[in-house]
Amino acid sequence: MKKSILLLAVLSMMACKKSEDKTSESSSIGKAVDAAQSYSNIATSMDDIQKNIERLKTIKPLSNEEMKSALPETILGLKRTEIRVGDASMMGLVSAEATYSDDANKRIEINIMDGAGETGSAMISMLLIALKAESEKSTAKGFEKTTNFNNVRAIVSEEKEGDEVDADIQYILKDRYTVKIDGNGYTLDQLKPVMDAISTSALK
Repeated sequence: MKKSILLLAVLSMMACKKSEDKTSESSSIGKAVDAAQSYSNIATSMDDIQKNIERLKTIKPLSNEEMKSALPETILGLKRTEIRVGDASMMGLVSAEATYSDDANKRIEINIMDGAGETGSAMISMLLIALKAESEKSTAKGFEKTTNFNNVRAIVSEEKEGDEVDADIQYILKDRYTVKIDGNGYTLDQLKPVMDAISTSALK
């Protein structure tokens, strides 16, 4: 129905331009067609997201041990100093979070959430929609944007102040798991190996 309404609007816009010169009319029609194509792409993306959400609702979330096994004991030379699993299990969510640090102000945190089940699928839908957007914000200290990063679609940010730098990466693995990596003392490029260090084989 919405697509039909949009088509009628496009035809109406074309009719209103009959009294204008040919060049102007062609330009207006081109813009209307571009808008229609953009709408179609958005609708298709939303259809894909809804299908994935319905699929995830039928899947049983991983156990705490399975989630834990996805997080390595060391990353970039940093030892794992803390690990938490199943903190949100009462809400129907299964997640795992690990902290890696040393004595030199270097710190990495990884959070993985299983998007399976009723609650998990609802949570992952928000990130799926955000990743479809094209957004970018810049400040005097750094930036945040949605882009293709290290072969995945991700929301990335980096901020520098003096000698200090912090970076953040959010993305989705296997159309099911949300992953967030926070790095204190690391640039985005330096965090790329962290993405590869996560044991994706442990995540079904």
